[in-house]
Amino acid sequence: MTARTESRGTPPERLALNGGTPVRATPYRWPRYDDSERRAVLEVVDSGHWSFDGPREAELAQALSAYLGIECAIPVASGTAALDIALAALDLRPGDEVILPALTWTAPARAVVVNGGVPVFADIDPRTWCLDPAAVEAAITARTRGILVVHTYAHIADMDRLLDLAHDHGLFVVEDCAHVFGARWRHRAAGTLGRIGCFSFQQSKTMTAGEGGLAVTADPHLADRLYGLMNCGRKRRPEADRWFGGNYRLTEFQAAILRAQLRRVDDHIAAKTRQVANFRAGLGEIPGLTLHDPDPRITRRNFIALPLTIDTREFAGTCTDLIVTALAAEGVPVFLPHPVVYRAPAWVAGRRQYPGPRSLGADARCPVGEHVAEKAGIVIAHEAFLDRWPDTADLLDAVDKVRRLSGTIPRDARDTRRI
Repeated sequence: MTARTESRGTPPERLALNGGTPVRATPYRWPRYDDSERRAVLEVVDSGHWSFDGPREAELAQALSAYLGIECAIPVASGTAALDIALAALDLRPGDEVILPALTWTAPARAVVVNGGVPVFADIDPRTWCLDPAAVEAAITARTRGILVVHTYAHIADMDRLLDLAHDHGLFVVEDCAHVFGARWRHRAAGTLGRIGCFSFQQSKTMTAGEGGLAVTADPHLADRLYGLMNCGRKRRPEADRWFGGNYRLTEFQAAILRAQLRRVDDHIAAKTRQVANFRAGLGEIPGLTLHDPDPRITRRNFIALPLTIDTREFAGTCTDLIVTALAAEGVPVFLPHPVVYRAPAWVAGRRQYPGPRSLGADARCPVGEHVAEKAGIVIAHEAFLDRWPDTADLLDAVDKVRRLSGTIPRDARDTRRI
């Protein structure tokens, strides 16, 4: 961390929001790509096979299956599509309850609703921001069919306890791994622990084709269902049943880009591991921010964003959205966490489309999730940890500057950036 001191005749230091010089003028680069992606796309153009069930999609599915160590990998159009067909493949019925975390993007809860189920929001662990197993256990009723686990930002939920709960109560487990592709729990890939794992390759994710997704399972019969649901009811194997499916397919362009992206994932994970360790050491000198240690059962970590708990008292009592605004102006790729789903604007608006407050959690109250989302959480995007130490050190300088000058943040500068 670079000390910034004022000397006689030197203008006082100012936040970038107030006309000062930003700590970092060069944006952190994302997505990362090279000639591999360019060549792959041109090869698809020249092949004339642009749509589904092409050779690049087949190669991608095989490579992802091998990388994750699971039998069946079904590329799809998006992470949202993966969640939708996962719950359909598990025969979710109208009125079935599915427990999921309050602090997440709306897609997991929406997947429950569009399949006729009832989302039941459970609170989160304040250290990991993932499902609190005790809250899950308290939410189980005779109508509960499954648990939709979301591994959040840089953490994996306590899969040991959640899988035990699911076994004891006869529930399915679906994992939303959009944030943690390549991470491992007890040396097993996230997404391979439950019945179905779902991934996103949207642009903010650690492997991206702009959009795209993946559903994985060890059960070939479930894979047949997933394939049919993804591909307009077509059969994956001659002996498979037909399913009333839609078009949730990946294109050959996306498959080609993702195959190139997969080749650099391990290098990115190694870089992030090094730079987060350096960042953690430097953060110890800045009061008010806590980077919680990962669970030791996470044997390999990957993430789309690093979550930090903030004590706003060390920032002159400034609210988190203003702190995020000030940090962003200094060049930090920083965001607020997701809102709790039942307070998210799109979710609240959805109550008009799916009337009935019980079905959309209007009565939900998850105090830990609400506190993190509204008062105590910020996240820094993963691309800030992919380069050399001086690039990561800029984050520390920016955080320290904003903390010291937080009393000067304009109160009308509010930003609602969320990742």
